[in-house]
Amino acid sequence: MSDVFDAGQQPPYRPGRLLIPGSARQLGTFGLFEPAPGQRRTLDLAGKPLAVKSAEGDLLWVGFRELTGGPASAGDFAALAARFGEWVVDGIPAQAVAVGTPEWRLFLGVVELLFAADVTLFVVGAALPDFGAGSPLSLLLRVESDEDLPEGPSSGS
Repeated sequence: MSDVFDAGQQPPYRPGRLLIPGSARQLGTFGLFEPAPGQRRTLDLAGKPLAVKSAEGDLLWVGFRELTGGPASAGDFAALAARFGEWVVDGIPAQAVAVGTPEWRLFLGVVELLFAADVTLFVVGAALPDFGAGSPLSLLLRVESDEDLPEGPSSGS
């Protein structure tokens, strides 16, 4: 057995995770806690509102529907990526509803923008769609149960 790591066998994983289903334990392992209703905010993106579940410190927590359902532009998302270094996007729809829709394509564009800005991304859904190896989401490690969690505290890496 060789101790040499073959970089061709492993994708270059990014900080953050795909959390399925996004249990309190999964979130807590990465220092994340479901925002309380009082943390909801409406951000102003060049005169366009974006409803978010939380926008505190370096963390932005937004639902998939809110992220992809408004008139925000790539420049708006880039400004948010510069302001918030850690994002949680929850409420990801199941495969039958998601993949191939304009909302899904917009979401993948935002993911690529976040990666380019070196933002740590957590994607949370009850059942994430099969998005394929070519998707930017394939660069995040998948955590599908509490048993998949690392031992001890972690901070997104």
